[in-house]
Amino acid sequence: MIKELLKWAKEGQVVEKIYLEVFANNGRAVNLYKKHGFIEEGRKKNHVKHGPDQYEDEIIMSQFV
Repeated sequence: MIKELLKWAKEGQVVEKIYLEVFANNGRAVNLYKKHGFIEEGRKKNHVKHGPDQYEDEIIMSQFV
């Protein structure tokens, strides 16, 4: 699905940049996105609360097409 999204964006010449957000603890997804050329642009510290005193960072990733 990522390959198709990138292909569509490159062919359409309307979209210049694709953003996505992923939980920092989801290493498999982060590695997958990096494999497809996405880079980390920023991080939302303690952005999601999972429970009492349990917070998770969210990573902002992007790619110019």
